[in-house]
Amino acid sequence: MGTAGHVDHGKTALIAALTGIDCDTHKEEKTRGITINLGFAHLELNNDISIGIIDVPGHKDFIRTMVAGAYGIDFVLLVVAADSGIMPQTKEHLNILQMLGVKQGLVALTKIDIVDEEMQELAEMEIIDYLEKTSLNDAPIVPVSSKTGEGIEKLKHEIGVIASQVSVKKTGNLFRMYTDRVFNVKGHGLVVTGSVLNGKITVGSTLYTYPGRGEKLKVRGIERHGNPVEHAVAGDRAAFNLSGMKQADFERGMLLLGQEMEPSEMIDAYLELFEGKVNLEVWSHVIFHTGTFYCNARMHLLNKDLLKGGENAIVQVHLEKPSILLKKDKFIIRNTSDDITLGGGTIIDEKPLHHKRRTNKLEKNLGQVVEAMLDEENLRGLIMIEAAKFEKLIPLKTLSEKIDVDAEEIKSMIEDKQLSGLDIINLNGNDYLISDSYRQQLTENILTILSAWHKGNPLFAEGLEIKELSGKTGLVSAPELQFLQTHLTQMSTEDKLKKVGTTWAISGHKVKIDPRTKGQLEWLEHKIKGFGMQKPTLKELEPMANREKINKGKLIMLLNFLSNEGKIYFNGGEFMHTSFLDLMRNKLLKALSTRPRGMNEKEFRLLIDGTKKMVQVLINIFVQEGVIEKQTYYLMITKKGMESV
Repeated sequence: MGTAGHVDHGKTALIAALTGIDCDTHKEEKTRGITINLGFAHLELNNDISIGIIDVPGHKDFIRTMVAGAYGIDFVLLVVAADSGIMPQTKEHLNILQMLGVKQGLVALTKIDIVDEEMQELAEMEIIDYLEKTSLNDAPIVPVSSKTGEGIEKLKHEIGVIASQVSVKKTGNLFRMYTDRVFNVKGHGLVVTGSVLNGKITVGSTLYTYPGRGEKLKVRGIERHGNPVEHAVAGDRAAFNLSGMKQADFERGMLLLGQEMEPSEMIDAYLELFEGKVNLEVWSHVIFHTGTFYCNARMHLLNKDLLKGGENAIVQVHLEKPSILLKKDKFIIRNTSDDITLGGGTIIDEKPLHHKRRTNKLEKNLGQVVEAMLDEENLRGLIMIEAAKFEKLIPLKTLSEKIDVDAEEIKSMIEDKQLSGLDIINLNGNDYLISDSYRQQLTENILTILSAWHKGNPLFAEGLEIKELSGKTGLVSAPELQFLQTHLTQMSTEDKLKKVGTTWAISGHKVKIDPRTKGQLEWLEHKIKGFGMQKPTLKELEPMANREKINKGKLIMLLNFLSNEGKIYFNGGEFMHTSFLDLMRNKLLKALSTRPRGMNEKEFRLLIDGTKKMVQVLINIFVQEGVIEKQTYYLMITKKGMESV
């Protein structure tokens, strides 16, 4: 619970009456008689409800501190003095609370001991009238006196009723907490306090600070409302006993994180201005507040040329200092003099592109994001919009962290068919989302790639191997390769592809040999056959092919085709007609079949009257075929070779 209200309306005195805890602990606060810093207390109710209380300053000079305290509270105790009624900071506090998403609360009408019944009644009527157009329009109003104790027990009861109605916050995956106090405790060391925004943390866990130098902090102990606990979760007021940094290294507004993250320097957001005379131009300078973090910022209107009081717009905010921000984070903006609260809103993208141009398409897309983001029921729309940003597979964990929605909840929605066009697949033990649109896009891409291959290689029945398709489609990681294999198989089932050897080809592809190509193949085969034992090289074949108007690319294609047809032996730079290869094989196997001891390489060279280089080539070929084996210096015939004699 957080307090709100004008200065000197008795917020701190009321908390003391409720809890017995004095939140004005600083000397200057005692001297000036007003709250300057955030104060903290807790209220233990009979129905086992423990409520953390944040007392915020009411003075206009400390609105920044008020924003820090109001960030993340569940409900508000609006304090209005019966002798003063609604005042400027009452209105400003309420505006800020509503902008930060606080929708529940109650009103304490204080100082009833110094007014008569008529003034008290007038004050109550004024409050009812003012709250009518706010989210607190049905809030109970409890008259109290912190001095006499009148109404305090009734106020406790109403606080318990509101507290029991507060929904449990979604924990989320990422632990995040803004720090509001840092101090040393003798015998324990460094202690930081704050309100947990997201996630869960346990004693012994590692935390990181931002901004910082990447230090790892160890959680030595956790307290909630003054009591030691083993863990803290979203919604808790907590104190952490940490090791790993000195008090001097901490500053107010630092963020404690459960993992290292890249900060944001620019955000897209939905902005609302409070009613008033202040207008914002296309570009404006403001002070940006979220949690205990604040900085100067430049704001760019994306769907309007002028934003007037009471209106809303989509904006891109350029932050002077980077910060760790997430989608759905609430923020407040103030003017650069820091004396007027202008409005606030919701972050819709913490890592957007730089929108240098305002286009109709941009406005439409961001409008859809806002609609999905602000409608809590439209989780489906938010998931679909974020999923559309990914070009291929979407790791479920990544999407879950990006929109701060539990992975199991997303998975359940997909399995229950609540998200049409999205499917979930498990690859290498991890869950991924895949959209129907990407499947279709991948299918079309593969068919285009293979079509181009077949067009450039019409003499081949083969297509491309999966490794080649992997490189061309960009699916290179282990899970992506697994998915590609599954997708190719599915395309084969749908009769879009066929398997040819170890390659994938378009289902209807057939080898096409026109009369001109047929003549070129016959010429090339005859030419290679004529070389006999004098194997030609590609360098020797090129000028001959050029005279036949066959370029190098076509020559290599023809050579590959003859090789696949079994007409020539073609491997790298080695060419040989298979008729010659068959002759040499027969000679060798026939000789070896009558020589149990085998023959050496010199004897083989004399047998065929060939060169040393030719003998090495032939031996390598025959060993690969499995008809001979090489034992030290001797060539021996294999069982397979004996069957060929």
